[in-house]
Amino acid sequence: MHHRSLIIVHTYRFPESDAETFVDALGPNPDERQPPVHRPGLTPPYRPPASQHPDVETLDDNRRPPFDTSSLFQHHFNSFFNTPLETGFFGAAGLPGFGFFDTHANRPWWKGERGKEGWDPMVHHDPGADNVCTEREEKEEDIASSDNEEVSVNGGGSGGISNIGFHGFSTFNLNVQSCAEKQHKYVCTSIKNVNGRKRTEKITRQCCHGFGRPRNGPPNAHCQKLDLYSMEETVERLGAKEFISTLKKSGLEATLENDVTLFVVPDSAYTSFAEQMWENNLVAFDPMARAKRAIDFASMTARDMILAHTVNGSYYIEDVSNEQLLKTDLPGANIRINIYPRGPMSAARDQSYAEHPYRYTANCAPLLKLNRVADRGIVHVVERVLVPARNTLMDIIEARDDMTLMRTFLEMTGLDKMLREQGDDKHFTIFAPNDDAFLKLDKDIRRKLKAGNGCAMNILKNHILDITFCSLAAVNGVKTSTYNMLNEKLEFEYAMVGRTRTPSTAAADVVETGETIEDEGKKTQRIRINGQATIEESDVVASNGVLHVIDSVLPTESGMPISNTLANHNLTVFKQLLTDAGLEEEFDAMSNRTFFIPTDQAFEQTEAGRYWIRQLKEHPESLRGNSALKEFLEYHVAEPLIKTCALEETSVPTKAGQNVRVNLYTTNPVFTTVMNRATVNCARLVRFDEETCGSVVHEIDKVLDVPKMNLMDALSANPEYSMFQRLVSLTNLTELLTSPDAGLTVLVPKNDVFLEVDSWYQATLQNQDELERIIRAHILPNVICCTGIVPSEWPFVRTTETISGQQLKLNRNRRPQVQNAGITKCDVVARNGIIHEINDVINVQPPQRTSNANGASSGNPFESFGSLARPLPFWFK
Repeated sequence: MHHRSLIIVHTYRFPESDAETFVDALGPNPDERQPPVHRPGLTPPYRPPASQHPDVETLDDNRRPPFDTSSLFQHHFNSFFNTPLETGFFGAAGLPGFGFFDTHANRPWWKGERGKEGWDPMVHHDPGADNVCTEREEKEEDIASSDNEEVSVNGGGSGGISNIGFHGFSTFNLNVQSCAEKQHKYVCTSIKNVNGRKRTEKITRQCCHGFGRPRNGPPNAHCQKLDLYSMEETVERLGAKEFISTLKKSGLEATLENDVTLFVVPDSAYTSFAEQMWENNLVAFDPMARAKRAIDFASMTARDMILAHTVNGSYYIEDVSNEQLLKTDLPGANIRINIYPRGPMSAARDQSYAEHPYRYTANCAPLLKLNRVADRGIVHVVERVLVPARNTLMDIIEARDDMTLMRTFLEMTGLDKMLREQGDDKHFTIFAPNDDAFLKLDKDIRRKLKAGNGCAMNILKNHILDITFCSLAAVNGVKTSTYNMLNEKLEFEYAMVGRTRTPSTAAADVVETGETIEDEGKKTQRIRINGQATIEESDVVASNGVLHVIDSVLPTESGMPISNTLANHNLTVFKQLLTDAGLEEEFDAMSNRTFFIPTDQAFEQTEAGRYWIRQLKEHPESLRGNSALKEFLEYHVAEPLIKTCALEETSVPTKAGQNVRVNLYTTNPVFTTVMNRATVNCARLVRFDEETCGSVVHEIDKVLDVPKMNLMDALSANPEYSMFQRLVSLTNLTELLTSPDAGLTVLVPKNDVFLEVDSWYQATLQNQDELERIIRAHILPNVICCTGIVPSEWPFVRTTETISGQQLKLNRNRRPQVQNAGITKCDVVARNGIIHEINDVINVQPPQRTSNANGASSGNPFESFGSLARPLPFWFK
């Protein structure tokens, strides 16, 4: 399954009232992060006593930060002279008599204060770098394996090389190295071809445990010793005494001696949670929600809860990527990390915005404090207790007694299988309407949902994202937007809403009044989606994403049946014919179809359209069960679903049993391979890709009348074509014009044209060679509709080729023109091609050049000009 990354757009409205405050550096862009570093692989040269504190800021005891901030001038001065050259502004000699010109101060921090010149960045350790520890990872693979078709190095981060890709490793003997610097680490990755095998080496240099770089210092600030406390004291100083007390009572003190990452809970949140555990004898966020969530935590213990907040290894938040799952010490329980941008007003309100451009969640719970380093491991403070997410989204829906209809619809459409999928790359968000929300829908829509057809699929996909969208992603005071699985925008905004209750009933087919009763004085701030639905219960975390309960079904045109789409787009004539014929329900049930629907104006401007309009006005009772009307309507329905991006020149079968012909044209005088105009049986597509119930609607400017005859039959049936038809018969081209798959364009002068040159006509009848040359000049081997003939002047003269290879010029002035003849009647559609009436006999020119693949040449006097235009994506005009 394809997954898109989260796109959140904040639109400014008024200053946000965001109450969250972050006091930790969040680092560079989270999408450019290296994999987490596991501290057990590092060998620190020094471990401070347990009485020292992890934080570099002033703490509760008002101790001074461990970094010396008195040398402000020196820092600024060194920054000024810090150049790409390690020796700085004054070269290798420097000025040793002045401390602020010390060349070591300008040395990259990861080389250490006594770093040496010329050291190899790919060795195991750097003995000259103070307080910098090194971790080395190696991997060797067979180059011939299918996984190595593309070799990519992505160092990420600022100040380094990133996104370097090389293809065809098996062909080229390449050695690639890429280095990238981040706030607290420097990573070099090299890829080498060693005896036909790909060897990847990654060297990570970072401040050893117990050392760190100042947050607001110069870019080359070196690692300095931190005052660290024990893990226990660190957690207590962060206001999580109850958490550490439970940990000790659970016999997990040994955990604190290991290298771990703890997600701890403040005392206030933990006490509230513990009271609920005591009262309900289970783990739950809200006693009232037990029946709704229906997740059995009766077997959960306080020890399990602590283990569900403990992760082996030290994880700085900057090293965790969006949607990454951290495996906890509780089997089967992971912590999902998500990263969201802050609101646009944060920069104006918060001077530290540049340090904190992102907000982080763990299982959708906001992280309040980040990267607190203890003597062993790291501590993050999370807003609330993290209930283990062991159930999938579908498990949660099945267990809730207020989502019986949602479960039914998901199972009918097969989407339940998707919501059961688990894995590192499986993450969904579902805005799930409760039963009351579905009961507010029109009875007919509910019936279509139960049928599980394309309508149901689109309606449900309108509520699903393939990203994890926690409520924290929505910022108070601005609009936040992202895209669902239909690629339609969903907008989120906080609004004051009343606590509401809607009439409900167990009978799914009862039509409600829709009346909403608001409890006075009970208004609260909730998230609204598209201004139509309110999130009533947020952040129900699953193993494969998150669920939000909403009070209304989100409407989408793509989830409405074809009859609704026709009404919404004012395609009234076709809709009325559908209704009077008694075919509305049958058309609404169709899926995976392409509807070519004529506009009301198209009905008025064509002979066949005017006929059906008269029938609607004069004999509507005769339309019910009318077989001719049924064939007419079904001829506008093709299978399968074809969007404009997938259109190609071909014949497409219709529900009526006959094919329609799709043709593509260009109106660009230079790039003749850029197709930007499409027709179906020479009716031009004027609006495109309107989705409806698993199908798509294209509006056209002509009605599609079912052709009954082939080209030869059409010539014979029109008495005004009799003289041309006689010439065709004499040239033995009858078989060509009766071929069912011919796809020809025949240019037909009417009899009055030949009568004006009757002597020439009679003479031509006696000259077989001349006769055949003339007739072949009037037959084109492809379909060129009038809408495909556009103005064509020198030097971009367009031509087309006859079946004999002769070049005919195409142009449009007051009317379409082919060579010397004007087209007086366009697009007479036959089963195997089209006929254009013309006002002159084609003046044959000798062949000039070979046409392009589409049967038309640009006519450019520069021979190679046409070949310079590469095919581009199809677009419409």
